Amino acid sequence: MEIARIDLLRGYRWVRHQDLWLAFTAVVGVMGAFFLVQTYSIATDVGTAITAGEGLPTWLVMVTSVVWLFLTVFLAGDAFGTNGDLDHDGQYLTIRPAADVVGGLLLSAAAKFSVYTVGLGLAGGAGLVVGTGSPLPLVGIAAAAVIIPVAATAVGYPIGLALKGVVRRSESLGRLATLLGVGIALAYVTLSVTGELVTLIVSLHPVLTSPPLTWFGYLAFVTTPGAGVPVAGVLALVGVAPLIVIGGTVLSVPVARYAWLADPARATDDGGPDLPTAPHSRLDAVLDVICRAPATRGIASTTLRRAVRSPFQFVFVAPPLLAGILFVESAVTTGTVPWYVPWFVVWYGAWAAGAVVPLNPLGNQGATLSTLLTSPSRGRHVVHGNVVAATLVAAPLTVAIALGAGYLAGSSPTVLAALALCSVGAVTGSAVLATGIGAVFPRFESLSLDGSRQAVPPSKRAYTLFSITLSTVVLAVVFAADETARVLGAALSSRWLPFGLDIGAGMLETLGWFVLGGAVITVPLTYRLAIVRLETYRLP
Repeated sequence: MEIARIDLLRGYRWVRHQDLWLAFTAVVGVMGAFFLVQTYSIATDVGTAITAGEGLPTWLVMVTSVVWLFLTVFLAGDAFGTNGDLDHDGQYLTIRPAADVVGGLLLSAAAKFSVYTVGLGLAGGAGLVVGTGSPLPLVGIAAAAVIIPVAATAVGYPIGLALKGVVRRSESLGRLATLLGVGIALAYVTLSVTGELVTLIVSLHPVLTSPPLTWFGYLAFVTTPGAGVPVAGVLALVGVAPLIVIGGTVLSVPVARYAWLADPARATDDGGPDLPTAPHSRLDAVLDVICRAPATRGIASTTLRRAVRSPFQFVFVAPPLLAGILFVESAVTTGTVPWYVPWFVVWYGAWAAGAVVPLNPLGNQGATLSTLLTSPSRGRHVVHGNVVAATLVAAPLTVAIALGAGYLAGSSPTVLAALALCSVGAVTGSAVLATGIGAVFPRFESLSLDGSRQAVPPSKRAYTLFSITLSTVVLAVVFAADETARVLGAALSSRWLPFGLDIGAGMLETLGWFVLGGAVITVPLTYRLAIVRLETYRLP
């Protein structure tokens, strides 16, 4: 109990001091409130229908099965991640038996994830109470809200801990663990956004509507007057649930030892040849061609390797990809995409290229910042290195995807040529602009992505200023290069602008070229500002 209490208290304190997760919690809270209101409304209608003698809908029983199944999968992922690790390098095991530590983690996990069942239970139970006019539905729903997360924890946590032990003992799986996690998360988001998640649930209909999963639904609605659920299923769950909880808890102890006491696999020295001389890798060979100054090559090489070894910086540019999922689905199903998708690709490629690394050139150095500031490297080497690193990766990808999207959108050859040129120019200019803004507004405080992984995101001022500036420039490029955009922009401006103001397509083209002229002047100024700032920066 004490281990569970401390674990929950630490989680609360950690979230309280994390800007990213507080914002995420607020967004989820708003969405959750809307979902709970809808749940209450639906439950009220169901309660009214049950009172009228229509019986309990079968889909409502399936909902409880889906909740248990999803919680089991999420809890397995929770155990597989850092929440299933030991704090303080396993020193807990020197003062308490493994069974106590495992029991504390299971209690903590069940308590955290019971928020979902309690929220749904309160909303659904309140609706049923109003619909049926009886408080009895709350009894069964309260029992189910407790048993579902406890049983899901007892099943999911041993699975997650076993997978953790297997991955820790395999060098190849250990290298792919982060990639697999990102792939699973992306697959889940894709299924949710495209609506295919519902299709997947429908395909599992025979399992979700059969015992033993339906027993959770029978328990939830056994006290609802007129529901008519089989009492035998409830009694079966009451008898089986303790066996599942006790068995899963007992099984978690040896599985946890298997995960926690594993020696991570390491590549052994097989007596191979000595380390090669420069160029040390294919990356260095490419940079030797691009970079003239050794200092620039060193900054670019270090920046790229740091991004690969600690890819959590990419988390901060991932949200716009949710919109990209819809575009990909449209391209796959219809073979075409809207005309604006290629320009969205140009904007996102330039924005991501600047926001991942160049937007915080000082803060990204971490403990090596003092070494960089006292080294013979000049400010221009740092700027050039960051720009080369960002452009080398982002420019080819942006050009290829933008041209592919332009082809699917039926763009003219002129627009395709503009897309290619704008992709390279936008990525390069974005990297220069981001370096200048980030050098003026650096951030050195790290942000915890979970219990053990940290990253240093750009400061809020740098992030906001860079995003607004780049979006304005890309919008100007769109108006200057694409006639369809000008026509649509003119129509929207006449509708949105106050006092009857109206801007024609020709005026938008002129404004686009005017903003581009300002950008041509601003980028060199930002370049000089970044150099001066990097060369004159002093540690506090």
